[in-house]
Amino acid sequence: MPEFPDTHRVPQPNARTLASVREDAAEPKPSREGSRDPPIRFLRGGNPATVFVGGESRPVVNGVAYALAEQIDLTPFWLDVRDPSEPPEGRDPGNTGWIPADRLFVSEGGRGLEPGPRAPDAALWTLVRSDEPASVISHLNDFLQLPEVIQEILSSTSPTGGTRAVVTANSDRIAHLFPRTAEGLRRFLGTMAVTSLSIVAAHTGPTGAGRFGFATVFRVEAASPANWMEGRIVCEQGIARGPFAIGRVNRLSDVPGIARVLSGLFPPST
Repeated sequence: MPEFPDTHRVPQPNARTLASVREDAAEPKPSREGSRDPPIRFLRGGNPATVFVGGESRPVVNGVAYALAEQIDLTPFWLDVRDPSEPPEGRDPGNTGWIPADRLFVSEGGRGLEPGPRAPDAALWTLVRSDEPASVISHLNDFLQLPEVIQEILSSTSPTGGTRAVVTANSDRIAHLFPRTAEGLRRFLGTMAVTSLSIVAAHTGPTGAGRFGFATVFRVEAASPANWMEGRIVCEQGIARGPFAIGRVNRLSDVPGIARVLSGLFPPST
């Protein structure tokens, strides 16, 4: 196996970011002013959301995931799982300069996103009071098993700053690192319930039953960025009523927040 560079934050201004877009050449992010979306109710009782967005066009899926993350956090984190052997497949919020440098993370080949090893319970008892219930050890161990990059993102969020979101772009490239069953993945994602971080995973290509470990699951039907306006979004799990209820079909161009992001990424040819 080749050795990949460590997971890293994108360099600060005057250095190149993803896809060779410089900070001083960043494109303006589309304004949210006047954009009113129908409610997408994937937040429950103040707990962070876990959202899965699957589809066949990587640029469109990444763009839709970002638009959904904006429903949770106006300035979401962006974690790009890069394939070091392939160039970027198209424009996305990370390589257009829309993401502030302190919220932009890159993983080369999934480096830094492997779940951590489980620590011996005896060692963890030295970190908690002797009268704490055993469940505290279980929760602590679950947290320590979170990937290094997720822990770094969590450490940079304010504990009182409200719910934050991170888009895991190209998450299909790390699917092999995590449980394949819905139950197993649900346990891993449940560790986020004690944090303020919502996860929006953008997955391109075939999907399995494990995606139902996420609380909310969307399917994006769009063949390419060129025809995104004819594309559709369907909820497969997690929303019981309203315009995004399970099974209801919405055109991407009819959802203001999604249309704003995708039209900014893929403007019509002139």
